[in-house]
Amino acid sequence: METIKYGHVWPGNNALQIEIGCIRRGGSWTENGQTCGQGLPFHYEQMRRLLWPRLDGEHNGQRWHVLTRDEILAHKVTVLMGSGGTGKTHSAAWIYLVDYWCHPEDTIVLVSSTDLRGLELRVFGEIKKLFEEAKTNHPGLPGNLIESKHAIATDNLDEETVRDLRKGIIGIPCVQNGKFVGLGKYVGIHQKRVRLIADEAQFMGASFLSAFANLNQNEDFKATILGNPNDPYDPLGKAAEPVDGWASHMQPGKTSVWDTKFMQGRCVNLIGTDSPNFDFPQTRFKYLPHKQQIAETLASWGMDSMEYHSQCVGSMRTGELLRRVLTRDLIRQFEAQSKVVWKGTPIIRIYGLDSAYGGDRCVGGYIEFGEDITGKTILAAADCWMIPIRIATGKSPEDQIADRVRSDCDTLGIPPENMFHDSTGRGSLGTALARVWSAQTNPVEFGGRPTDRPVTLDMFIRDPQTGQRRLKRCDEHYVNFVTELWYTIRYAVEASQIRNLPEDVVEELCMRQWDKTKDDKRQVEPKRGTPNKPGMKERTGRSPDMGDWFAICLEGARRRGFKISKLANEESEAANLQWLEDLRVAARRRSERHVLDYRA
Repeated sequence: METIKYGHVWPGNNALQIEIGCIRRGGSWTENGQTCGQGLPFHYEQMRRLLWPRLDGEHNGQRWHVLTRDEILAHKVTVLMGSGGTGKTHSAAWIYLVDYWCHPEDTIVLVSSTDLRGLELRVFGEIKKLFEEAKTNHPGLPGNLIESKHAIATDNLDEETVRDLRKGIIGIPCVQNGKFVGLGKYVGIHQKRVRLIADEAQFMGASFLSAFANLNQNEDFKATILGNPNDPYDPLGKAAEPVDGWASHMQPGKTSVWDTKFMQGRCVNLIGTDSPNFDFPQTRFKYLPHKQQIAETLASWGMDSMEYHSQCVGSMRTGELLRRVLTRDLIRQFEAQSKVVWKGTPIIRIYGLDSAYGGDRCVGGYIEFGEDITGKTILAAADCWMIPIRIATGKSPEDQIADRVRSDCDTLGIPPENMFHDSTGRGSLGTALARVWSAQTNPVEFGGRPTDRPVTLDMFIRDPQTGQRRLKRCDEHYVNFVTELWYTIRYAVEASQIRNLPEDVVEELCMRQWDKTKDDKRQVEPKRGTPNKPGMKERTGRSPDMGDWFAICLEGARRRGFKISKLANEESEAANLQWLEDLRVAARRRSERHVLDYRA
């Protein structure tokens, strides 16, 4: 028995196998000069209705379903970003299940989430539910659920002696025992067709997206990245970043789609207040945001609350970039990650240490500063590394750090007076350095008041006492010393005096927020906050150890003569601005000559 459908003659009349055959052929193809098939979106939709007749779809006006389906099918990397309850997980789950069933012998679907609980409650749980429902309706579908491995395998042990898990669907927890492990164990997988569903991407580690480059080496790789927008610089934010950057991206009020920088992908931003439920007089899709839910959230939390924004809106709050110590746009504009070409005159090396041995990372490394080939004073990050602290050595953590620092500096030719270390709450480290190496090392205490040094060599104010023009001091510009340390980095970048910034350092500098106080001073957010006012670590899940390391290095360089100025030096700055002062004096004198003198 044969069936003629979509311009092709099919053996038998199994409707599901006909749709699978169309999808395997790419949705449309040519036979004998005639176009067959109606495109991938059409045949995926037909297969969906056969597998899960109860589900909403194109036939009853669920436009988000249509949008996410078409974008995922059309692009290698698709980001689904939006408020809670917008169906992102379901969209990826059903599409990649259909994809797997059409190519069960040469497809692996990697499904990542934070931990096992998140995996089962979210994306892999949705895949299992859809898998079992479809198998009930169509028992002949390939795949065997293995609960213990959080996997669906194509091979059946009743027929095979070995089960190949490279054919099937496998769940991957990326956080184990409180530590981010990512996709490292899976990047070496080789399979003809590799699919990845990356759920909860906003909570992943900084290195999460680096695995995509390796997975892309396979013949046919596609990925869908899911999450609720949180920070432009977390993995979700980096994957969804528009081609022209977040800073130039208007916060959408309606569901939007744009091209992304990351792997030339596509982002679909599902805005909760633009739910398909608003297309109809009554709520049609109870699982999507609807009027009653939004009204209840507004009544409880208010329109300006994080709860309303995350659960009812779901766009990236790009306005917060205005309050970041650095932004990617500044890094690019002032070439802070570019290489430096030295002039050949002597350069000075500074060793910096952000010491930690209680959970945070202990970071060591060095920078160099001197003149580049244009004669401009430049500070370049040379290298940095983690210093391990071992328990079973018989040495205290302080002595282990001191030994490593002395070894590093001896190798690099850095004298102890050019070594700077964080001494905040760690007075014993200075004692260990003095005992193991030298008492000439320099502590940097992050707490306390800012210094009375000039902020930069081009920031002037009128002295409130004398009325004279002078350089603005740090204690007039910053609330505390930690703000001076961090915000000085920004001014050095804007002066185009920073080069070779490592990516890990850039990430942390771009994450930390700052604000202005009532007296117009700058203050960076604390590393650790309170339950009522979280700090950077609570907000981002990361301690800014790499950023602290670079701040220490820059502070050391300033103490050894590095000066921040867009111009060559203070004298040239004053000379270049003197014409403004001269013009003001001349204008005042002209005005005085034309004023009537009633004393005459």
